[in-house]
Amino acid sequence: MPFVSNNFRDEGFALILERMFDKQFAKWWLTRVGPFVEVPQEKLAAERESVLRQQEFNQNYDDFLKGAVLPMVEGVVKFLLDNRIVHRVSSWGNQLSIRVHLAWRWGELVIMQSHEDAVTFEHHIITEGEKRGDDSAEDHTHQYDLRDPLPGAVAQQELQFFLSRMAQDLVELPPDIELPPGEGKSGD
Repeated sequence: MPFVSNNFRDEGFALILERMFDKQFAKWWLTRVGPFVEVPQEKLAAERESVLRQQEFNQNYDDFLKGAVLPMVEGVVKFLLDNRIVHRVSSWGNQLSIRVHLAWRWGELVIMQSHEDAVTFEHHIITEGEKRGDDSAEDHTHQYDLRDPLPGAVAQQELQFFLSRMAQDLVELPPDIELPPGEGKSGD
């Protein structure tokens, strides 16, 4: 096997690679990974510690999703279904998204582990159409640390915040009466 690096002690490994890849790719790959085959254990200690911390963060996120977020989302979805409100719940990767459509307004809440040690709630609320003039967008982002387990109340608080921000624009106040300059309101 002329293309296999001498840095590999295990000839069986090289034979497997030879069958898996085409010859040119195997040559290229082996020349790049060969020098790193025997990395001293001291250099790998920081990497191992980082992986263990990441697993802890991932576990805290998983526990928070299963114990708090998903039950809250299930309750909200049941409420939306019972009231025939157009909505969609989707997930992709480590994200969970809830989109709600109300007349001229729609909103989306995205829940994700945006950093290795944080869970993020992104609130996007869009008002559109002539009823409200120009389109407008309100975006809020709240981030919570995953270094410690999160209480379930965080999920409830975030969903309430999201739904209340959407509902605020649905209530129309009566227009202010325009008075000519110099005249006050009655009773002044």
